Amino acid sequence: MNTATNLPPDSEAKDPFFVLRDCRELFQQRLVEAVRESGIDSPAALRAFTKAIGESYDELVAAKQRGGFDQTHGLTASRITLMCDSDLELEIRIGEITRRLAAAGGNDLWRVHLRYMTLLRRTDLAPSENPVGPETIGPGLWAVCKADNVGVEGSIERLAVLEEQLLQRLPGIYAELNELLASRKVELAQTQIVSAGGTRPTGPRAASGGANGAADPFAALQELLNRQTGSTVAGGGDGGGVGVGGVGGGGSGLATGFAGGAGDNMALGAATLVMLRQLAERLDQLELSGAGSSAGGAAPADAEVPPPRTLKSTDLGVALGQPEAVALDTLSLIFEAIFETWELPDTVKTAIGRLQIPLLKLALFDATLFSDVSHPARRLIDGMARAAVGLPRDIGRAHPVSMRLWQLAGTVAEKLHGDSAVLDAPLAILDAPLADLDALIADRDRDVIAAAQPYISLLKDKERRDQAALAARRWLRAIEEQGVAPAILDFLQHHWLRVMEAACLEGGEAGHAWQRDHATIADLLWSTQPKQSPEERKSLAGMLPHLLQRINDGLDRIDEPAEARAPFFDAFFTLQTAALHGATAVPPPPAPAPPPTGTVTATDIVVDILDIDGRLLKTLSLADPSAAAWRGPDAPVQAGSWLQFTMADGETLCGLACWLSPQFGGVLLFNPDWGYAVAIAPAVIEQQLREARAKIESSRSVFDTAADRALTRLRDA
Repeated sequence: MNTATNLPPDSEAKDPFFVLRDCRELFQQRLVEAVRESGIDSPAALRAFTKAIGESYDELVAAKQRGGFDQTHGLTASRITLMCDSDLELEIRIGEITRRLAAAGGNDLWRVHLRYMTLLRRTDLAPSENPVGPETIGPGLWAVCKADNVGVEGSIERLAVLEEQLLQRLPGIYAELNELLASRKVELAQTQIVSAGGTRPTGPRAASGGANGAADPFAALQELLNRQTGSTVAGGGDGGGVGVGGVGGGGSGLATGFAGGAGDNMALGAATLVMLRQLAERLDQLELSGAGSSAGGAAPADAEVPPPRTLKSTDLGVALGQPEAVALDTLSLIFEAIFETWELPDTVKTAIGRLQIPLLKLALFDATLFSDVSHPARRLIDGMARAAVGLPRDIGRAHPVSMRLWQLAGTVAEKLHGDSAVLDAPLAILDAPLADLDALIADRDRDVIAAAQPYISLLKDKERRDQAALAARRWLRAIEEQGVAPAILDFLQHHWLRVMEAACLEGGEAGHAWQRDHATIADLLWSTQPKQSPEERKSLAGMLPHLLQRINDGLDRIDEPAEARAPFFDAFFTLQTAALHGATAVPPPPAPAPPPTGTVTATDIVVDILDIDGRLLKTLSLADPSAAAWRGPDAPVQAGSWLQFTMADGETLCGLACWLSPQFGGVLLFNPDWGYAVAIAPAVIEQQLREARAKIESSRSVFDTAADRALTRLRDA
């Protein structure tokens, strides 16, 4: 029956007495129909159910504001009696069913509750005191269990089939009640939180500025949303106010903000807290139904989890433009942007999504969430994202990091469940989860660094060879400056340079091997110079056999094949013969080098792959290492940072900086999911950071980034 089309006479249409009567009759009628459809047709059970529902309804309609012992969430003082074990079991079952029915009621139940606040003129009406709420159904369920003496097992069976039927029917019943109340012009109560004026805060970071003078995007987003929705905040002429953090970064929550300026008006302060609790209880109901998150913490790790969705103020029946609506919608935009963050694995987004309702509730009581960038709740979101940096996007719930994040989110959701916990110590509640999160991050980073140790050894060994090669090139440049015959220079570049590298590896530039092999080339150069006196020619003739032996010994140490030595020795004998005759010979020039296959600039990235015992180390450096020298302690990336960067082929990777070279500043990046390690020269990192092809993920606030993204989207809308 469409109740809106069966209006009573005008004399009764808006009379609260008749509205309450008609709602009672409709509520009883629809519930009795649900009981019959569940298969319970005993006249005694149906009469008992109808009577219990009516009495419970009447009791709640007639009730005044309760407090203390009488306000026990549906278990009124008149119902507290001594129970036997079987009754206690039924009480527990019925309590569980009532909570699930509250979650199933959805938005229509919340709207009916707001209309009953108006109808009963009860601004303090809690959801558990709603005359047509699930709490009213509880006594009816008791009556059905007791009516026919079916025993505990029979009662439990009855409750099971009743719950199934009620869960299906209840949303429609509340939609019909909402239509009836609307047709009688019963308006939704506005859950506006009245707050006193005040000055803008000077907290850790107000909305007017943030770290390094940058504006806090979260506060800016809130302020823009406030302007677009036309929210007004009571306050002084400076535009400041408390409201939801004063909409400009207030330092106190809605509840405490009012109390701080309400003076002696304690009744109004109590009403404010009641309204806050009403919103919190509605959020609790949404949390039980899974709205705004995903499967609960008890879901199997391998279960398929639906993507999270955001909640808006309209889901709570809060009118747009009210301060609390701005608070809720600001956070909703933040979570929406977090859910769209590409780098975060989907399972981690869903774990973060489990915190949406607890943080929405927290925002109602603690407005420092909007003004303090170091707020524990914001640190919690950032920490969860930090713990997942570098993970593959397709990891499942069973991944160790994902499992720990889900457990942590479940713990936080449980601790923030219920407004009393939020009011008592909202920030202290997050201390333990934040400590667990820090431990998770430290454990994961430590495990990655431990797994990278073999690659660090490879890189250290490679850098020793690179250092030796650099010393050998410096030595060669000094020789070239003296003026050397082309044939000798070709020999030094292609053969003896490697001898000098091996000598440096053996003992450094001050070692015996280096001095010995340097002296050999010094004698070689002297031997090719024209000899004018008999003494010089005699000395040259005497040293040649020993010099040739020293040259061969050096080439033997680098395993140079005999056929590769022949062209040099042919040119060498030509030069020696000319020198003995006091002339300078012109040996044939070496064969020209093949032309380069492509054009390489100094800033092109060169990739080198080192494979030792199945371990791959890929190095990225500039074609010309001197194009950008390392600046020592000003390295762009520090050890312990997660860096997202781009390989030469365009692939994007994210790895942990496990080691920084003290000599060259190179960074070894590792991620267990790669199967290899990457060493990047500091010049390459600087180039990519400058061109936005790299970013340091571990120092990024996903919360602020999401706020900035949401702010941009809102401005462009």
